[in-house]
Amino acid sequence: MKIKFLTISSLFLLNGCQATVPTMKNRISFEMDNQYWPIHSIVYKNNWPECGNLSGTPDVIKKQKYITTYSSCKVSPEGYVPQQIIIEYAPWLTMEQVEKILGDYPQKALSDIVLGFANEQQKTELKIWNLKQEELIEKIPTNAWKRIVLSPPKEVEKYKYQVPEGKGHRSRGKEIHYIISLNPDGSYNIETKLYWVSKYQEKWN
Repeated sequence: MKIKFLTISSLFLLNGCQATVPTMKNRISFEMDNQYWPIHSIVYKNNWPECGNLSGTPDVIKKQKYITTYSSCKVSPEGYVPQQIIIEYAPWLTMEQVEKILGDYPQKALSDIVLGFANEQQKTELKIWNLKQEELIEKIPTNAWKRIVLSPPKEVEKYKYQVPEGKGHRSRGKEIHYIISLNPDGSYNIETKLYWVSKYQEKWN
């Protein structure tokens, strides 16, 4: 007796003669690849969506007006697809250059804040340093700021019928990941990759 196996992607369910796609969560993430380095760092306006990978990061860092200490984001909550992600950035000083102007970064204060050991003096010290850096950033000329707009729903549609390669946590859905290379001539390149949301990230977002 012959047994026939029907091997249609796990993304599809058969319904009569039609193949339909069940609802599957799409995680959106992006990372900035700074090709200006090591001449320049990059500063971003903090208009990014909520980033799940920053859970545990103190508000004194996460809620600053400008982003200078991280360059990637896993949009939160998982499964939320924003209509647009706007990234505004400008070439900036390296930390070494900033410290020559403002003095040493209060790393010990930040570490103690993250660990929950910081006293009020340390919290104030870090806040003052960050405000001084913000004032410095405000001096960047308006025409130096560049803008990139991502449209995640278009990528969701593009990858609707594609299955990621490799292992992952399929019940958590697919991750659409943007890699944005910022070039010294002011141009940029955007590449997208498709992954399964990794099961190893369950507790880390």
